[in-house]
Formats: sequence, structure tokens, C-alpha cells
Amino acid sequence: MKSVLCLDLGASSGRAIIVTNNNCLELNEVHRFPTKTLNKNGKIYWDLPYILNEIKIGIKKALKENSNIQSLGIDTWGCDYGWLDENGQLFRNPRSYRTCIPQKVIDEVHNKISLEEHYNICGNGHFAFNSIYQLCYDIKYENILESGAKEFLFMPNLILYYLTGEKVWEYTIASTSGLLNAENRDWSKTIFQKLEIPSTIKGELTHPGTTSYFLKDEILKELDISQNIPIVCVPGHDSACAVIGANLDNNSAYLINGTWSLLGVELSKTITDLVGLKKGLVNEGSLEKKIRFMSMTIGTLPLQSLRNQWKKENENIDFKDFSNLAKNSILNNHIEITEEFLITSDIENLIKDKYFKKYRCVINSKEDILRIIYNSLGNNYRESLELIKTLSNKEINNVVLLGGGNQDSFLIEIIRKSFDCSIIIGPIEASVTGNALIQFKSL
Repeated sequence: MKSVLCLDLGASSGRAIIVTNNNCLELNEVHRFPTKTLNKNGKIYWDLPYILNEIKIGIKKALKENSNIQSLGIDTWGCDYGWLDENGQLFRNPRSYRTCIPQKVIDEVHNKISLEEHYNICGNGHFAFNSIYQLCYDIKYENILESGAKEFLFMPNLILYYLTGEKVWEYTIASTSGLLNAENRDWSKTIFQKLEIPSTIKGELTHPGTTSYFLKDEILKELDISQNIPIVCVPGHDSACAVIGANLDNNSAYLINGTWSLLGVELSKTITDLVGLKKGLVNEGSLEKKIRFMSMTIGTLPLQSLRNQWKKENENIDFKDFSNLAKNSILNNHIEITEEFLITSDIENLIKDKYFKKYRCVINSKEDILRIIYNSLGNNYRESLELIKTLSNKEINNVVLLGGGNQDSFLIEIIRKSFDCSIIIGPIEASVTGNALIQFKSL
């Protein structure tokens, strides 16, 4: 039996999970920790020294649990990165995507390169947290290059650098940046030139599954490890790992249901039709230079926010109660789930207001409020899949459901009714599964 260690970091928590291939994959979580942030001058930064320390604790616990671990792999959320100085030292903690980048930065970027030209080159969406806007903000408004920063590394690559000393710019995580040419799967010279971003801040891209690196001597000594362990360059982006875990066939789509919902297909080419731009469809990198063409919409965030709001109001309602409450409502309507859901602290009243404005009808019960959110998610999924099928000219026979949303039986029921094809319940721990599969393939 072969075992590998997956270091899977989300924006809320990180985990160290041993995966053993015993004819089926057996997962054993040995360490979990919150991915802490620090607030400084109104901005949010990841506490990287703390996160690195927790990762080392996870590796140590894993090796104590299973001394036969043969490799490691790291995946994280997208877009965020850290700067290194000329000596290869961390210039400052990486800023979190939760920090608001001013709208003027986004406007300045697209005064230099239009939304349409940018989408045509990289196929990414235009979310304020994308790396392209963060970088331009750093360079112009924080004078970060004049202050001594030299190179940037995306989060999984930054962690790999601290463990191995090797600088890597992995393709799938870089494909979330808005800085690649999606057609040739490389950095876009046009984007760098038009935005006057120095090309020296990055290195050549590395494609996942092709390379392994080894722990630094000082890490070996600190962790008291006598035999070195390779770190496999798995897809650094957690959703790219998740799609590998879906085991898609040519007529499959996937739906990753978490705080965000990613619904899409894998293709051999990019699709940058302007209809996709207007509807928020994005192209991101996948294994073997494939493209994940997908919608990226707010997912279960409203449900999470409702749970948090009701908890503060001393309402004894948890996720496990949501399905039964929503089933008790007979409403079939839906509302638009917009970016307002990302910033409001009063999610319940936002839902009530949106419903009243659309239907001139008041809702008050928790059953109706929940039902409207479930219906709205279902409507989003139905519209997105139809658009993806049209633009990709692809017949979809099944949709593989991935992620934590698979624990919500009513959400699955809503999804089933939303699609005119079959659904397959895939792994909840899809990112870990994909991370592990690439490691096993490399051994």
C-alpha cells in the first residue's frame, strides 16, 4: 500500500490528510488548523509564518502516524500571492483577496487593456480579487518594487518555496491570475507590456505532475526526518485538483459546491466568446494543459451567512436543519444572488428585500427564506449549464457533484430537478482526492 500526504489549504482552514491507496483511497486527516489572517491599516493579510508552522506540525504528525508516506502535494485557493525580496526573503505577509482593491485600480487596468481584449487573451473573469488587480495596486499605490520586492509567488508555490527552496510558478494556480495567455498556456507578453508590469517578477511556468522537489536540509533537521520526501508539483489550485478527483468522461460536467459554485466542463481549447464575458464564464487551467470552462458564482455562501446570522441572534438552527425547513416551504420563486451577498452582514433582510422588489410580496418565515436561496442556486445552475452547453457545443450526459455541498440532501434534490441529465455524487474531499491521484501517478 502506498501513502501520500496532501496539504490542502482553504481560505478558512488547512488540513494535512494522509491518503492511502488500498484498492480504494482511504483518507486520514491528521491535522487541521484555521488559516489565520491579520488586520493592518484596514487591510487583511495571511499570517504566513503561522500557516507555515502549522504545515510543519501537520507533516510531523503525518510521519508519526505513517512512516511510509512517499510524497507530499500542496494545493490552495487561487489569486493570492506573496512577494520575495532580492535575497529570497518574504517581503511581507501575503495580502488576502478579502482586502478590497479600489475600483479605480480596476478602471485603470482596463483603460490600458479593455475588458474584451483581456478576456480574449486570458479568458478569466474580472473579479476585484484577481491577482492582476492586486499586482497593479501593489506596483502603483504601494510602490512595492521601489521598496525592494523582486518576485511574486502564488500561495501554494510560496509554501513549496519555504519547504524546498525552489521557486515554482505552477500553471493551474497561475491561470487564476488574469496574466496568462490561455491559448498558449504561458504568461501573456501583451498583458505585461500594456500594464507595464516587469516580466522579471515571475519565472517560467511549470505544469503539474511533471516535477518533484525535496525538503530543505533545515526543514529535515527541524522535523527530525532522516529520509527526504519529495514534494510533487500537483495542481496548485484546489479546484483544479477537485476536477481531477471527479474522474470526468467526455460528456461530463462538474459542479463544485462550496462558498463559491464552480460549474463547468474540461476542454482542449479556450472559449472567449463575449457572451461568456457578459455572463461571467471563465477559462482556467487544468491538468495536461486542458481548460476548465466554467461559471463561477456565489454558492452556499448565503446559507453559511444565514447560519452565522441566526447563531448570533441565538436561533438554534444549524446546517443540518436547513433541508427540512426549506422543504416545508411551497415557494417556487427565486431571486438573483449578486455580489451584495458578499458584503452584507444582514443576509436575511437582503433576501427579504430582493424578494419584495421582484414579486411585491413579503416573506418572513425561515422556511421561505431558505427555500428562496435553494431555488435561486438551482436556477443559477440551470442557466449556467445551458449556456456552457451552447458555447462549448458539448452534449452533457451527467454532472458530477463535488465538495461540501454533497452533505446537503435538499441541495442535491434541487440540483437534480434543475438539470435535464443525470447527476453523480462525487467525493466531498475532491481537492484532496485529486491532489493524491497526481502524487500516486508520479510515484
